[in-house]
Amino acid sequence: MKICMIGLFPLPGRSPSVGPDNVVYNLMKYLPKEKEDIAIDVVSIRDDIDDYFINAISSNVRIHYFPRIKYIIRSIGDAIIVRNFLKTHKFDIIHSHSPIALSFVMGTKTPKVVTLHGMYHLERKHVNLLSKQILNYNLFVLKRRIIPKLDGFVAISPYVIDELKHIGVYEKVKNIFQINNPMDESFFNVPQNYRDNIIFYPATITKRKNQLAAINAIELIKDDINDVKIIFTGGFENTYLKEVKNTINEKKLTSVVEYRGRVTRDEILELYRKASIVYLLSNQETQPMAVIEAMATGTPVIASNIKSNEFLIEDGVTGYIINPNDSEKIA
Repeated sequence: MKICMIGLFPLPGRSPSVGPDNVVYNLMKYLPKEKEDIAIDVVSIRDDIDDYFINAISSNVRIHYFPRIKYIIRSIGDAIIVRNFLKTHKFDIIHSHSPIALSFVMGTKTPKVVTLHGMYHLERKHVNLLSKQILNYNLFVLKRRIIPKLDGFVAISPYVIDELKHIGVYEKVKNIFQINNPMDESFFNVPQNYRDNIIFYPATITKRKNQLAAINAIELIKDDINDVKIIFTGGFENTYLKEVKNTINEKKLTSVVEYRGRVTRDEILELYRKASIVYLLSNQETQPMAVIEAMATGTPVIASNIKSNEFLIEDGVTGYIINPNDSEKIA
């Protein structure tokens, strides 16, 4: 069987950095070993390369790296790249982790499956005006052009199914499968014999991920807990990163707050090993990898009281659910 997988994949020698990136990476690490009779071509469209190239990561998995089309919004540019790729390659099934990338090929006969990693109608509450307009377009295309013609839909959480009902498209979806995000087994093998006074916050620096809530909380405890430190990792949105850095400086917290940027998977595992607590105080999530990874490593997690987290965490038993903007309770 020949499968086309569409989704972000790390560059050769790099580690995955965001949720969907981790999902495709984990799938490609284990799925080909379980099903040796399949051949997978992954289409990964990236902002940080200038030329197309292919990297074979195993005998039956090839990664096709495409540079994004400049000066066109990704929702349209990515769909053009996918359409052109599928004109010259034939597959038995197409599985996209970027639903909008399929918008120009929904009329073809090849069976198509989508895994939805983001809730456009909710994410648009936490972005600037241009990004909001793009998310509105994505939502329109998803509802009108993609969902009615899909052959399968993977919901990574019961929360996704609830939201499909909320936006009025649940009845149009064929063959829904509720499958949680896959995990790399290395997270289950992290030693738990020693912890530092580190609060680990693995998430892209954005308004939606709400790192300011963690900064406000650590300001309240920094004088009471010896050597406490919060460490942020991940990519960033420029405007919000500037706000985060300004807040750290204004509150004189440079000695207790550290931003390490994008880090390798080995560094992520080491931070989980050292951390006493993992924070994820997001304003919105679909199925956060940080919560799942924290649980796998045995690191206590404090997360915001949003629906997606409530499907993962039993408050007071497997973690703690809290108002993300109540600094005193978080502290």
